[in-house]
Amino acid sequence: MTITLSEILVTVLVLAALLTMNALFVATEFSLVKLRFTRFEEDSLEQARKSPMIAGMLDHMGATLKVVRLGVTTCTIGLGFVFVPLTLDLLRSTGVAWGVWEVRSALVVSFSLAVALHFILGELVPRALALQFPARTLRISSWPVRITRVFSGPFLNLLSWGSGLLLRIFRLNSRLDLNLIDVEAQIRSLVSDGDEMPPLAEKMLYNVIDLRKRVAQDILLPRNQIQFLDLEDAAETNIELARKTGHTRFPLCEGDLDRCIGVVHIKDIFRSSVPYDRIDFRKIRREILRFPAHEPLESVLQRFLRQKIHFALVIDEFGGAVGAITLEDILEELVGEIQDEFDREEALIRPLGEGRFAVDGLAPIHDVSDEIGVPIEVEDVSTFGGLITSELGEIPSANDTVILGRLEITILRVDEKRVLHTEVSVLPPDEEGDEDSEDKF
Repeated sequence: MTITLSEILVTVLVLAALLTMNALFVATEFSLVKLRFTRFEEDSLEQARKSPMIAGMLDHMGATLKVVRLGVTTCTIGLGFVFVPLTLDLLRSTGVAWGVWEVRSALVVSFSLAVALHFILGELVPRALALQFPARTLRISSWPVRITRVFSGPFLNLLSWGSGLLLRIFRLNSRLDLNLIDVEAQIRSLVSDGDEMPPLAEKMLYNVIDLRKRVAQDILLPRNQIQFLDLEDAAETNIELARKTGHTRFPLCEGDLDRCIGVVHIKDIFRSSVPYDRIDFRKIRREILRFPAHEPLESVLQRFLRQKIHFALVIDEFGGAVGAITLEDILEELVGEIQDEFDREEALIRPLGEGRFAVDGLAPIHDVSDEIGVPIEVEDVSTFGGLITSELGEIPSANDTVILGRLEITILRVDEKRVLHTEVSVLPPDEEGDEDSEDKF
């Protein structure tokens, strides 16, 4: 059977139509993300929203993206459904008795060509146009999406019902309209590629996304650095401790942190009508929260805000206190270091030039990794000093030099409990003796 020229032209037109529709669906998705998740020019955005169709797509983004995903899936399958038969018909029309391997090779070549066309013309080009001209692109692509939504409505509702039923069977969240991983990647890409967003807002946005990956252990104040009020000490001793440290909240304990019975706020001490030397801290204590070391910071923040509490202990799997965490600690993960007029803290990590850094032993490991540009992947320790002690199995001596991965660490000061100050030099990959090694700790 010989394929005619008119049949070839019709098939090519069908392929072009499917490729065009796929490009429009992809352009719609990225235009919506660009307009929804970035600070786009207000005039252009308002102009775009004058179209009721575009305004509806922006306001009901989840439903629109379902139509888009259905359209992309249909067009992708349709391209293969049309392209492969076209290849076979062209082979038969030559009149040559093709062998099995020749036919398979031709199909592989045609499949590769279809993938290349789909990837370049159906994905990359419309994505670039959508990110550069989102409002203009959406005006063009909104009509095909709207028409598709009208005609595919019943089928899409059936698919939504079926997928919702399947998700409920597996006890998964059926209310998620967006793929959060895709949105996160798109937000990062849109922010880094554009210049519309102020640097502080860009930093905060990245920090909000990264907060989902952090746990309480990452930012806690280690146990041996916590100042607490001890009921076994005299009231005057505890008051003097509060005066010297200048903190506003103190754990109230019976001997040690593992026997913490609450938290005392300095304002409650001042408000007490009882003389300081006779104050009963048990009567003015407040509830104290306890979080597991691997509790996500997002969950900790929600509990703090919901219960209007600023201080909590972090405990291990046996219930022992390993440190403390405050609301301010979490907020600093979002907006950066927060200091008031009473703070006299020096930066925990200071660049010294030429790949050298002064690093305090209390510096969080993830902050050290971000600052020096070398990934550090460890568990069970949260501070840089704790990392050194954990790797060596002991507290090093002053002036010792330690090589950990690509980090040359000079110990400057220690005490009997921990590493206080260090100087870190980042070694080039070839100095590790392995030029092919990855750039990480």
